[in-house]
Amino acid sequence: MMLAACEEGDEEDEAENIFEHDWTGLCYTAALRWAREADDEGWMVVHGTVLSEKVGKRIEHAWCERGDWVVDLAMPVGARFVGREQYYRVVKPENAKVYSAEEAVVLSLKHRHDGPWD
Repeated sequence: MMLAACEEGDEEDEAENIFEHDWTGLCYTAALRWAREADDEGWMVVHGTVLSEKVGKRIEHAWCERGDWVVDLAMPVGARFVGREQYYRVVKPENAKVYSAEEAVVLSLKHRHDGPWD
């Protein structure tokens, strides 16, 4: 029982670490990691371009979506889990390619990197 309790704690700690980690410049890795390790199934990995206020132009980017929610771990802590409508209004994604978590893992193994894969 102790081992099971420790393992459960490790999973919760791991999820918290993913959400709190500094993913600056690692959006593809972060999106893949979230899709693989999120407790809830159904997350999709999305690659596309977004409008970056920081650099004043469109940049290539990766994030995860499921239903009406977006997880973008490259955003500042506290703004990483947002409604899809709000996310799309702010960063104006374009050229989106959507992958299931399973497809994303297979492509990362096939190409030996976390993306983009086109």
